Amino acid sequence: MALTAFSVGTIGLYLRTPGMREEGSLRPTEQGIALAKDVWLLGVGVALIAEGMKEHG
Repeated sequence: MALTAFSVGTIGLYLRTPGMREEGSLRPTEQGIALAKDVWLLGVGVALIAEGMKEHG
């Protein structure tokens, strides 16, 4: 859960910070690549949560 929360915060920072992505697009600028590439953390966090729910359900 903490990994997912951290990654959502990172993605939010990427989306809110001027200059991190091209205007009108989600495509990162050169400065935004470092934050944008961490989107995989969200995938891992969601997969871990889904796996935990599967085991308990």
